[in-house]
Amino acid sequence: MSVLSEKALVKKELLEVVAGDDKYIINNLLDDEYEPRPVYDILQEAKSLVGEQQNYCLFRDNCEHFVTNLRYGKAESRQ
Repeated sequence: MSVLSEKALVKKELLEVVAGDDKYIINNLLDDEYEPRPVYDILQEAKSLVGEQQNYCLFRDNCEHFVTNLRYGKAESRQ
């Protein structure tokens, strides 16, 4: 997927494989504003989306929007 693309494919990959040798952090920044959905619900929805094409826009529909929608039911980005 390119940042210039309007579509992105949802994949399931190990975080360690994606990050490689780079450091990463888990950022649940919006936990103070919104109630996280139950983990089971997040995982079920995420699994149901694997293999699907999703709209993608760097400013309106990016990966942060995707994951905040999964976690909180609200698509937001602080980027």
